[in-house]
Amino acid sequence: MWSQLMLVVFCWRLVNADIDRRRNSNPTYYNVGGVLSSNESIAFFKDTISNLNFKDKYVPRGVTYHDYSILMDPNPIMTALNVCKDLIAHRVYAVVVSHPITGDLSPAAVSYTSGFYHIPVIGISSRDSAFSDKNIHVSFLRTVPPYSHQADVWVDVLKHFNYMKVIVIHSSDTDGRAILGRFQTTSQSVDEDVDRKVVVEQVIEFEPGLDSFNEKLIDVRSAQARVFLMYASKTDAEIIFRDATYMNMTTTGYVWMVTEQALDAANAPEGLLGLRLVNATNEHAHIQDSIYVLASAIREMNKTEEINAPPSDCDNSGSIWQTGQVLFDYIRKQRLESGATGHVAFDDHGDRVHAEYDMVNVRAQGEHVAVGKYFYSKETQKMRLELKEHEIIWMGRSSSKPEGFMIPTHLKVLTIEEKPFVYARRVEDIFDCTTEEIPCPHFNVSDEADQMYCCKGFCMDLLTYLSRAINFTFSLALSPDGQFGSYVFKNLSQPGSKKEWTGLIGELVYERADMIVAPLTINPERAEFIEFSKPFKYQGITILEKKPSRSSTLVSFLQPFSNTLWILVMVSVHVVALVLYLLDRFSPFGRFKLANIDGTEEDALNLSSAIWFAWGVLLNSGIGEGKYILMFSKLQPCLLQESVLVFSARVLGMVWAGFAMIIVASYTANLAAFLVLERPKTKLSGINDARLRNTMENLTCATVKGSAVDMYFRRQVELSNMYRTMEANNYDNAEQAIQDVKDGKLMAFIWDSSRLEFEAAQDCELVTAGELFGRSGYGVGLQKGSPWADLVTLAILDFHESGIMESFDNKWILQNNMLNCEENEKTPNTLGLKNMAGVFILVLAGIIGGIVLIVIEVVYKKHQIKKQKRMEIARHAADRWRGAVEKRKTLRAAILPSQRRAKSNGLKEAGTISLVVDRGARRRDELPRIPRYSPAYTPDVSHLVI
Repeated sequence: MWSQLMLVVFCWRLVNADIDRRRNSNPTYYNVGGVLSSNESIAFFKDTISNLNFKDKYVPRGVTYHDYSILMDPNPIMTALNVCKDLIAHRVYAVVVSHPITGDLSPAAVSYTSGFYHIPVIGISSRDSAFSDKNIHVSFLRTVPPYSHQADVWVDVLKHFNYMKVIVIHSSDTDGRAILGRFQTTSQSVDEDVDRKVVVEQVIEFEPGLDSFNEKLIDVRSAQARVFLMYASKTDAEIIFRDATYMNMTTTGYVWMVTEQALDAANAPEGLLGLRLVNATNEHAHIQDSIYVLASAIREMNKTEEINAPPSDCDNSGSIWQTGQVLFDYIRKQRLESGATGHVAFDDHGDRVHAEYDMVNVRAQGEHVAVGKYFYSKETQKMRLELKEHEIIWMGRSSSKPEGFMIPTHLKVLTIEEKPFVYARRVEDIFDCTTEEIPCPHFNVSDEADQMYCCKGFCMDLLTYLSRAINFTFSLALSPDGQFGSYVFKNLSQPGSKKEWTGLIGELVYERADMIVAPLTINPERAEFIEFSKPFKYQGITILEKKPSRSSTLVSFLQPFSNTLWILVMVSVHVVALVLYLLDRFSPFGRFKLANIDGTEEDALNLSSAIWFAWGVLLNSGIGEGKYILMFSKLQPCLLQESVLVFSARVLGMVWAGFAMIIVASYTANLAAFLVLERPKTKLSGINDARLRNTMENLTCATVKGSAVDMYFRRQVELSNMYRTMEANNYDNAEQAIQDVKDGKLMAFIWDSSRLEFEAAQDCELVTAGELFGRSGYGVGLQKGSPWADLVTLAILDFHESGIMESFDNKWILQNNMLNCEENEKTPNTLGLKNMAGVFILVLAGIIGGIVLIVIEVVYKKHQIKKQKRMEIARHAADRWRGAVEKRKTLRAAILPSQRRAKSNGLKEAGTISLVVDRGARRRDELPRIPRYSPAYTPDVSHLVI
């Protein structure tokens, strides 16, 4: 810690030692040069330098100032030579230069010569704007302001009188263009009067040396502004005043404000207001202030800078005097709080600021009377304007302040197609428009025959009522590009491109139209450039989306129950049928036991009949109604007494019936809820929906390019991520975006609530999501400073109070459509084929299944019949074969004894036997033929006789 402190002390001592070294090495004699207009001024210059050496406030001890001065020569070349010979040769540190009695170029010659070596030059009377250019006059300062600084006074005077629209007349020289540029910059600068900006309605530029100004004045007679600001030389001003007086443009209602040169015109009209610089001709005061400013700068410079001697020879074009550049900066930073000419200070260009002016009023016989002053206030440290309004005599010898503008009675009104505020219908001829429509061709389109439209709507009725209420006529036109307007750069390829307004706003800003009557949102960006009336309709921003339609699948009728419940119901049916069958099967009083006893097995309850019974009860098909229970057994219907079921099966049947009643009732109620009463909700909750803030790929949202909604999203930092995503999707107009929402191509469209609520009322498939945000209002747009602004506002407020605006809402926006949509929301949905298609398909599947089964049954039955026929044939053949076999057995039994007797009798009877055998052989064909597939064959010889 101690070592660091010692290091700081050591460094401080080194710095002080270096400063002392520089101070000791700096010169103690300083020569100051002067190029003045008279010997009197030269004498005052010498006295001032002498007195300066005794003022410790400006000159430290040991320092002495010496003067070297010459008389200004009207010839600039001689002046430059004299500066080299009599001033630079004596090593002057600065030169004070006055203005010659005749000629204008001598001060410039001094500036060029001294500036080449960077020797500071302090002007005390040169007010040309060219001296502000530091590329030419590199080391020139002055204790007088340039002529262009009078524009600052103009702006304060205009705001004091509340003149917000003016016409500027200026010469085309450097000073004329400089004062116009400074006036436009100052009048549009952002300060405490941000809402009170002066608008230049028209600029008239002329070449110096006028002969006539009639044509220029004729062009501005139709302008609204009646306040003229003029910069001109004395001779040009006389021509302008002559022609203006001839055209009665210097009478009551007109205001003329001029600069110092024009104020001296011999024919300046009575009531003219002009400016005059205080101490403008007091050369001694400016000499004193310039010397004191120079001494203060050298004193400050001596403390910290090393000062080298200035050059002494104009013939030597050696290195630039670096000390001169530093000295120039020090002089520019100096301030004299109480100088001989007031508060002395300089701007970055070395020009005098805070100069004081008198406001002069021209009276009869050319008398100039000061009626105000523009001075520096030490309390506020700003320039302040004081005027004696009651002493001012205005044009036409009027004592009351003119309005400063002429209210035109015919206005150019622009609008834009935006339902329901403006409907545009294209027609072939203007006479095709109906009584409630207004002709509205496209603005600034040459071929009007192809661009004729008829407009009606909320805004058109408002425009009609406004014209009647405040008494004006109008010509209506549609926006030339169909856009409200945005503030964008144009001609980006060219350097120095500036932002410009497009669309409706651009036409108003650049004064090509007088009024905009359209759904024009009031926002800060637009209000900076145009005037707005009070809102004629309040609204906000909302989101439009299509109602999410419930998908109706083929199995919609199954939705009331979950898949698990359906499976349990199916299982329950078959389980109950199985239990019923088992109860009847094993019960001693069951039909199955009785069937075995009585021999009527067909009447017993089988499994298929039990399943049919369970399904019949569940589906409430009437199978169990009345005294009988309908069952199917072996494809034949039969009626069974209820006594067929045993008591245990009846208990289960009753429980199953209760279960079926609850299931059917629950299904019916849920089906109504799913298919009839359920209403789809919006998919988005509003602008704070997380899906919008972090936009997903499958959720697209957009607005209209360059619109007020687009500007709103640009202003909101928290919506920056969302805006970057939606910017690429933005549309050129709202119509296309709304159509894409209807077609499902766009998920969410963000736009003005009035329009989107109207669309939702027109189409009940559309819905607005969430609450309104970015609340604002629609206003009538007018030019800055328009005289119609207050009248339009008062008329709109009166319309609100009298209910006219409400009638416009009912006629164009509500149109009873919102009520219809609300009624539709309260009524149940009508079931259509898409809701019940699954049931019909189920019936169709049943029909197809029945047909398939009947075909199978028919085929199966035919197969059975064929099989039965074959069995009958086989059975009949077997019976015949069995009879033949029995006959053979009988015949054999009869032949065997005869054979035995023949053997015993010998051959005696052989012949007889042979005869018998032959006879039997002949009768063989009479025997029945045994089929070949018979397992055995024994001839029947029972009929043979031995």
